[in-house]
Amino acid sequence: MKCRKKIFVAMALLGSLIFQQTAWGKTVVAMDKAEEQELIVPAETMIIPPTDYIPVLMYHHFAVRDMGEGNGVVTTQAELEEQICYLKESGYEFISLETLKLLLQRVEKERVHYKRNVKDELSLGLDKKYICITMDDGYISNYDLAFPVFQEYRVPASIFAITDSITQQTGLKKFSWKQAQKMVDSRYVKIYNHTANHVPVDMETEDEFLDEAEKAEIALQTYLNQDGCQALAYPNGRFTLYCEEKLKEMGFDLLFTVEQGVITKETSRYEIPRIAVESGWDGQTLMENIERTARKSFVP
Repeated sequence: MKCRKKIFVAMALLGSLIFQQTAWGKTVVAMDKAEEQELIVPAETMIIPPTDYIPVLMYHHFAVRDMGEGNGVVTTQAELEEQICYLKESGYEFISLETLKLLLQRVEKERVHYKRNVKDELSLGLDKKYICITMDDGYISNYDLAFPVFQEYRVPASIFAITDSITQQTGLKKFSWKQAQKMVDSRYVKIYNHTANHVPVDMETEDEFLDEAEKAEIALQTYLNQDGCQALAYPNGRFTLYCEEKLKEMGFDLLFTVEQGVITKETSRYEIPRIAVESGWDGQTLMENIERTARKSFVP
């Protein structure tokens, strides 16, 4: 009987020891994970000040009513108006491409002449929250639906036009050169280069692509009376370093891609990312996507 009690006590002590070791092991693991979480800040929880970057929005088509699923690049006029109001109320200042060029040129000079802290390597350190609006292709809805909104809210915007499509009115209906001049005369909208034929550089030779870019620039100068910078948006966002260098030699100040991102201190004026605005976004959704894209730009 005594022997059984001794065995029982020994087993109980052994079980208790095993339990304590197991529990202690779990506690150590939990502590390690907690310390690890303190050291790693998830990108989704980071807060990037809006003065550290500049978002460039990219639109295409506009419509009066919701076009339904499958029309991700169609924004309704009401959505555009609500987005602009929301951004204005949130303290954003809409700027033209001319102003953007000056800001980026200033950043380039600072990058050359001044040292910076590693933690501020990507930060623009602006005194205001800036944002740009761009539209691709030159659809008639840019004139009929978007232009009145820009006028009403005094917002500058830029259109990258396919010049042959305007001159010949091919494909989906585009605005006319006369309508383009009316927008330019308002001082709220300017028209820029999206090449003459909208053929991506990987679907023709690089020299053919450059010829189409030059042809479009000549058309803009011929049909429009406007001043300002020289800018181009690559068709489908595709480009080569050779074309980039040649376009710089041709005098282009700004070159735009379709890469999702925001402008930071390290952004090249010749590879500017944009945020594609999708159908159905209200102002808050747009803001959330801007902030999400900024976090991804700062924390790859």
